[in-house]
Amino acid sequence: MTESYNHTLTDNQNEQALTFLRNEIADLKFQLKKKEDRIASLDVMLNMIMESHTAEVRVYEDLEDKLKDVIEKLRERIPHSDILDFLRVKDRNQVW
Repeated sequence: MTESYNHTLTDNQNEQALTFLRNEIADLKFQLKKKEDRIASLDVMLNMIMESHTAEVRVYEDLEDKLKDVIEKLRERIPHSDILDFLRVKDRNQVW
């Protein structure tokens, strides 16, 4: 014959189980809070990097526009072949 298993927890065992579960929940909440804080910190860093990158892109675009203007002015005053010769010499000098 099979015995049925009827095991009821004592009040002490119930209290221990509840305490264990409360502690586990508190630990999980703490870990979640740490992860949320880390995510928030990384989000701030990402925003700072993106703002810095955007500013650098704007500076680059401004410089590029200025360079195009200078090149256009040079083209108006100096023959094209002279500008190319100048740039070739400059490139050669920078390599050394």
